[in-house]
Amino acid sequence: MATHRAEVRQSRKQSRDRIVAAATDLVRERPYGELSVDEVMRAAGIGRTIFYRHFDDLADLFMKAGAEAFGELYEAHRALVEAHLGDGPEVVRMAIEPAVAVFERHGPLLRAMREAAAADADVAAAQEVMRQRFDDLLADALREMPSIAAHPPADLAQTARALNMLNTSYLVDAFGREPRVSPETAVQTLTEIWAAVIRRSPNGRKA
Repeated sequence: MATHRAEVRQSRKQSRDRIVAAATDLVRERPYGELSVDEVMRAAGIGRTIFYRHFDDLADLFMKAGAEAFGELYEAHRALVEAHLGDGPEVVRMAIEPAVAVFERHGPLLRAMREAAAADADVAAAQEVMRQRFDDLLADALREMPSIAAHPPADLAQTARALNMLNTSYLVDAFGREPRVSPETAVQTLTEIWAAVIRRSPNGRKA
């Protein structure tokens, strides 16, 4: 009996993994809005009814499939804000590299989640909760930096939000579909922008 239950669980996991893999492959070349459950299941080679044993709809599929990617992204973001960013561009660069790596691995999936949020209020609300966690984390880190404390921006919380939105929008564009930007270019671009914000002074010169 226990063996049978284990086989059923394994079978369910295999079918779920095939569905997620098929959907992820499709969004590498196509917008989320062009996909359908039928198309995903044809690509997975599984009957349509199996889809609803795992997911409510396509938005639910991408939210659940993206949970691991968001977990990786949060850990990368935490590493970014916990680094001593005020110590110079090389420290900033090393802190940005993990976030770029997450988008390099999961870019199409994260792009599809973003597109799903534009069409589904529940997905948008869930992503906003995650985004707020990222914003609060970065705002706390910026507040502790001597250069920011000496010359604070007009609204530190909004500065944190803008930096996070910049990262997300740029990296979704860079890695969400083909052709992709090279990881080295993405890291260098974001390093230059973050370093310019962190090492700031009221007259625009480096602090």
